[in-house]
Amino acid sequence: MGHGLLYAQFDGHPVMSMAETHRDMSSLIAMAREGTRRSRRILAENVLDLVLSQDGRLSDQERALTDQVLTRLVKDMELQVRQQLATQLAGSPHAPEGLIEMLARDDISVAGPILQHSQLLQETTLIEIIQLRTREHQLCIAMRASLSATVSDSLIDHAADPDVVEALIRNPNATLSHAAMAYLVAESRRFDQFQEPLLSRADLPAELANQMFWWVSANLRKKILNEFNIAEHVLDPTLENVTRDILAITEAEKPGATDATATKLASALHDENQLKVEVIINMLRNLRIPAFCAGLSSLAGISFTTVNRIVLDKDITPFAVLCKALKFNEAHFSTMALLLLQSRNNSRQSTKELRNVLELFREISSDHARLTLNYWHNDSELQKAAQKIR
Repeated sequence: MGHGLLYAQFDGHPVMSMAETHRDMSSLIAMAREGTRRSRRILAENVLDLVLSQDGRLSDQERALTDQVLTRLVKDMELQVRQQLATQLAGSPHAPEGLIEMLARDDISVAGPILQHSQLLQETTLIEIIQLRTREHQLCIAMRASLSATVSDSLIDHAADPDVVEALIRNPNATLSHAAMAYLVAESRRFDQFQEPLLSRADLPAELANQMFWWVSANLRKKILNEFNIAEHVLDPTLENVTRDILAITEAEKPGATDATATKLASALHDENQLKVEVIINMLRNLRIPAFCAGLSSLAGISFTTVNRIVLDKDITPFAVLCKALKFNEAHFSTMALLLLQSRNNSRQSTKELRNVLELFREISSDHARLTLNYWHNDSELQKAAQKIR
């Protein structure tokens, strides 16, 4: 740098008067409008010199005037020059804020580094850009070194492209409110690409991670069980009362006649201490699935609906959790798991799936499995209550 266009007027002057500043800036604007492309590039370099060398020397009024004039000057420069300026100013804590805001609203080739790296942009500016500019502008904002919950909410509300939301989720420095996290967890049913990054966030609450269990892949299910241990699940008292009131006033979902009979039989066997694991296995061997589910429901103390959901799931992992919660031994679990798998797949595939799930069955503790099972049951009951409210 140091082409002399500014230094002749600013070097050696610790403080400039307002008149001098205004006169020098006006001269620069005239030169920018009348000069060649080369002279504009030289002016751009001197703009950087002015911004950096005069920091701390200008009064607030002089700084505001400098910002105003520089913004007008840069606005008339070629795209390539604006790109150069944006790249060099993006990391500066002393860049004029008005100039930074203008560059942030510019073409994405100019705005990109400013949106990603400048710490001078205000929340209101970022939100306005999210609302009014392009997908590419949103994507750059989603990847900023820090994002407040307010800006994150705006991105979630206005981003039409799921790739933008995915970038936000993958940003560990983006603050997500509990409400935003719950919304994204629900959206992960529709958008598979949200699932892995959500489950990789250190701030994802365990109860939300466990909600995702029912629609994620087998590998992500294992991740949930291994990394998101839930504490003793206590339902919110208000929700618990709502559930109880609704079930008292209106009938719960009535099982079919066969299911009701199976439930009554399982209850009788349980009362007589005859509901042994061998009896449960025999029910499954004879493909008496309603009786099998009713028996497990009675032993586990959870709803028939929850057990039915576990047994009919395409993946055997939740059944492993149920059996571990009931403290079934590995041999009993393996027998039942293989019978369930063989009813769906060929023998070779069933054996392979069983080997994979046995590792989880051995690793997870009975206490952890019981807490997870209770969560599934409580979550299922709340969902039924919510459906009745709607």
